Amino acid sequence: MITGCDTVLVAHGPVPAAVERFLGVWSRRWPHLLIAAGDQETDVFEPFVPGATAWGETTGSLLVARDEEMVAGWDETGYVLDATGEGPFSLAYEPAGWRSLKAMALEDPYARAGFGYEPYAVVLVGSGLRMITVVAPEEGEFGRAVVDTLTACLGPDPASG
Repeated sequence: MITGCDTVLVAHGPVPAAVERFLGVWSRRWPHLLIAAGDQETDVFEPFVPGATAWGETTGSLLVARDEEMVAGWDETGYVLDATGEGPFSLAYEPAGWRSLKAMALEDPYARAGFGYEPYAVVLVGSGLRMITVVAPEEGEFGRAVVDTLTACLGPDPASG
């Protein structure tokens, strides 16, 4: 079984637009970025072209590779880092299947400086929330870069405001 390191994000708003922004940003790092989008029986990788992919409004999946060499290695080794310290990753999004979620606030949600902090339980409540799962190679710098870049793109579109 080929596995990677999963990170689940919960976001509000149009995920397809954020995925498009993310790929635009990531393609600066990987100029020959290849994607396989949708729920296809066989994964067909194509070059990422901004605006050319029809994203699912509520659900979607995406495989991302730097180049043909990374695509070829994916089938044999899965979510592993190559000699450059990078690897293939996938994204999937869908509506959250709940109206509220109990969570643990590991960081102070009020961002108060100078006070001691003990984690405590919180309840996340909202409608229109989406879960985005990122599967990347082992935990580390590369996987954090993927998640951090996607997280930044899930915020408001800087071009729209």
